[in-house]
Amino acid sequence: MSGLSLLASGSNAQGQLATGDAEDAHILTPCLFDGCSPGQLPEGTTAITSVACGANHTLLLLARSHKQELWGCGDRRRGQLGPSYTPSARVGSWSGAVFRPLDLHVEGLPEFAPRLVAAGWETSYVVFSCQDKSDMLISMGADDFGNLGVGGVKGTTAAGRSLHVVPLLSAFADADMENVILSVQSLNSGPHHVVTVVKLTSADGSTNHGVIGWGTARHGQLGGAPANASRPSPFYATPHSICLDETMMTLGPIKHAALGNQHSVFLHASRRLSGLGSNRKSQRELLETVEDAHDVACTWNGTYAVCRDGAVDRVVATGSNSHGQLGRGDSEASRSLTSVNFPLPTPSLSVVKLACGSEHVLCLLEVKSEGDVRRERSRKDVASAWAQSKDASGEYLGRQWNKLDPRGTMKPPNERGAMFGARWLGFPAFEVPLYVPLSAVGLLEGEIELVPSAPRPTPLRTGATSIRLLNIYRSGGGPGRNYQKAM
Repeated sequence: MSGLSLLASGSNAQGQLATGDAEDAHILTPCLFDGCSPGQLPEGTTAITSVACGANHTLLLLARSHKQELWGCGDRRRGQLGPSYTPSARVGSWSGAVFRPLDLHVEGLPEFAPRLVAAGWETSYVVFSCQDKSDMLISMGADDFGNLGVGGVKGTTAAGRSLHVVPLLSAFADADMENVILSVQSLNSGPHHVVTVVKLTSADGSTNHGVIGWGTARHGQLGGAPANASRPSPFYATPHSICLDETMMTLGPIKHAALGNQHSVFLHASRRLSGLGSNRKSQRELLETVEDAHDVACTWNGTYAVCRDGAVDRVVATGSNSHGQLGRGDSEASRSLTSVNFPLPTPSLSVVKLACGSEHVLCLLEVKSEGDVRRERSRKDVASAWAQSKDASGEYLGRQWNKLDPRGTMKPPNERGAMFGARWLGFPAFEVPLYVPLSAVGLLEGEIELVPSAPRPTPLRTGATSIRLLNIYRSGGGPGRNYQKAM
């Protein structure tokens, strides 16, 4: 596909940017694909349909020759890239710093095709689909908190096996699942817990929906305490049906979930929001008051929702603001849900996509002014993160929303760490889709990507130059408490 390429920048401690080495990339750099020239995607690629990033590994779904292929790169020591990369392989060889096909050999799997991907801290998830059959969910990698969903024990990795079929139907053990076809509608991963929204179709054609989760659970992010228990389980090592309370049930079916570190947020068919888990940092504050929500995403300890208000979209945010990630111009603690003000003097603003890392947020905006439409990409975070991450990334992020320049990096604060005033950087119109991992800010290892939508969209006009519509995919993983020593 002419003009289609993949670029990356940010932390690269384990070659997760697929730039051919383990050096941090301070400018957007072409990704390498096995057998291809730099900047070139595999022959026959028509779209990049999905990207998922863990702590130091990346998964990719490519549309090629009327089918989807699974590719990966980066850290594979815990088995998160499957048998294609040997966990015991010497990391210093950097053979993982190139995207390679991931061949997952599971009995019965050849009939299936990969459709969805997600990534936790050091665990990967792939949904395989086949017409008229139940979806298969494959997990691979670390199992520290039951992440694999196959009954492991905390602190261990399932020995002797690199691929695991997650028994999703086991979450409905009390129901008759004979002749039921299960379809995964949404696959979402936080650092150490997973939530899937599934549709169950019976032989008579009737359908039901369910919400399944596993992994860390002690803060209630996968539901309340089980029967005969006073507090939630520390974690669930196998799929667990998440019970919704009466209030949540009245909001209608769940269409999408967004996961933080210790909380889960659900977008219902009614365009209302609900949440489970910790609210210690106000990450679920007043979510029940949000109306007409069209998208939701989570930082580690925050929640962001896109709401439609006439001709103008608005983003409301609540939660941790220790790094200025709420976009309010400061890093003061707040326990309120408020709107984010984009510094764009325009009568009409549409949020095309919202994406969150651990403590930073990126938006793709459509701005309408005097009959013209242009795309803006805005990014926010704080300069104080520079002192923690300047050796890893050299990026500067201001407390306010900033335009992201794909041709270079933002300036860092001065040598004493003082913060520059927030400012706008020129963002030229461009034709090349971007994959932008903004990963090494403070404790960040979560990554955000810009990839082309499928099918290929019609270019939008901005002045005399056209730019292509992009989708933004948020990281499935996010950072861990243990900052990467290699950085």
